[in-house]
Amino acid sequence: MIKKLEKNDWKKWKEIRLEALKKSPDSFLSSFEEESKNPDEFWLEQLEQSLKFGYFIDDKIIGCCVLSIEKAAKIAHTATVFGMYVKDSNRGSGIGLALVDFVKIYAKQNCIKHLYLGCNAQNFSAIKLYRKCGFKVYGTRPDPAFIGNALHILRLIFYIYISLKNILLPINF
Repeated sequence: MIKKLEKNDWKKWKEIRLEALKKSPDSFLSSFEEESKNPDEFWLEQLEQSLKFGYFIDDKIIGCCVLSIEKAAKIAHTATVFGMYVKDSNRGSGIGLALVDFVKIYAKQNCIKHLYLGCNAQNFSAIKLYRKCGFKVYGTRPDPAFIGNALHILRLIFYIYISLKNILLPINF
């Protein structure tokens, strides 16, 4: 089951986020060392700053994805997807695909026309997943990220909703 994380889910958010940073450090621009030092209030506040979604099995969070909708009026039709993670033992089972599809539907229902995300250029499985979900690589970030002592190139990826009449129709869950 996928659900939007609420304030009372902050401990589950903290758990999955720190695990993601620790087990997949090359997939995130933040680090376990940085975020593990944050007080509990930080994790609670994060749930208010952007939309976090969790994939749950038996009330245990096993995957997550974040959607940040732009607030400025001129770009309020765009959003960024980030923080995608699925526990190792559940990878390859369709959970990542389900999370991305859920976020795409949520975005479309909220009149988002463009979804963007960045992905480590060496994370071939993530790029494959995003392409399967309809995203396209549109560029490479010119200022790669330092992760550990190595530079990592980021692929910039986007998804555009298109309809025959260029009108977004609401989708019901």
